[in-house]
Amino acid sequence: MPEAPNLYVAADALQTVVAGILHAKGMSEPDARTLADVIVWADLRGVSSHGVQRLPMYLRILDNGDMDPKAVPTIDSRGSALFIVDGHKSAGPVAMKLAMEEGERRAKAHGVAVALMRSATHTGAIGYYACKAAERGLAAIMINGGQPNMAYHGAKVASLATSPIAMGLPSNDGPVVLDMATATIANGRLQQAIDQAQPIPAGAALTKEGAPTTDATKAEILLPLGGPKGSGLSYMIECFTGILATRPLLLSMIGPQGTRAHIHNAMIVLIDIAALRPIEDFKREMSELGELVKSLPRLDPEAEILLPGERGARDFATRMKHGVPIAPKAWERLLKTAASLGVAAPQARTRD
Repeated sequence: MPEAPNLYVAADALQTVVAGILHAKGMSEPDARTLADVIVWADLRGVSSHGVQRLPMYLRILDNGDMDPKAVPTIDSRGSALFIVDGHKSAGPVAMKLAMEEGERRAKAHGVAVALMRSATHTGAIGYYACKAAERGLAAIMINGGQPNMAYHGAKVASLATSPIAMGLPSNDGPVVLDMATATIANGRLQQAIDQAQPIPAGAALTKEGAPTTDATKAEILLPLGGPKGSGLSYMIECFTGILATRPLLLSMIGPQGTRAHIHNAMIVLIDIAALRPIEDFKREMSELGELVKSLPRLDPEAEILLPGERGARDFATRMKHGVPIAPKAWERLLKTAASLGVAAPQARTRD
């Protein structure tokens, strides 16, 4: 049976209902809006694996106590350009917002800032933060560590996080943003495949027992991108974001006695481009390089060469105009949740 067509909801209306649900679950209105903004941004950019389909996960970690809706992140300064943000179990975007704001202030003052964010929950799509930094004239590199849901290369048990990496730079054509996980597919893609009754690629996941599978309903352990390359990246990201920040995650979570909790750590590096060279010259050369790459001879004459983040930027513009597409099952879950909390939901429509 073919999958039902997507429904479409205006971005501002979608953000309002998501924020309303989070506020009804105990978050302050500003914090609820911060988390909702990150969630809807992912849908606008075409990263639906981190969009509203993730809302049930956020509500689950609120209900089980992994996320404290009232938590207030704090800053621990370790130098003029180095600091730690402790999330105290707050929503990841709330802690990341503080880290980004403080990081920009210090980067503008000192040319560079390095932040370690620890002990928060799911940060959402980290490309969001790289994009925002680029829009403000900063070069950004960020990495994320979390609970194990991916196998180390050669192992058949969950032993690493999918550990995303994001980089952002400004150009005359808008931010150039790379956002990628160290897994073959993102964890959120599994839920999409389940919702759409579709298989996942071979070599992407294992069952609970450690057997290879293409059945999304049986996939529980993701596999690293590029085998040892992906697992090596994820391992080092845990060392940088966890052990270096005095909040190691895998040490207490893997192994037979491991205990699991939903925790995310991150490292953020921000560079004030204007401290190195005129920003307009930098943006011009970024655009010139992009034009050069896009004009290269193509393997497939019909396939356009795209720069990092270019497809997402196009999706953003289209979806801001025509609405955010949502799979019917994800929309049904959202409506049910909103109704249970007394939150008014917007009308969805099929595209004309």
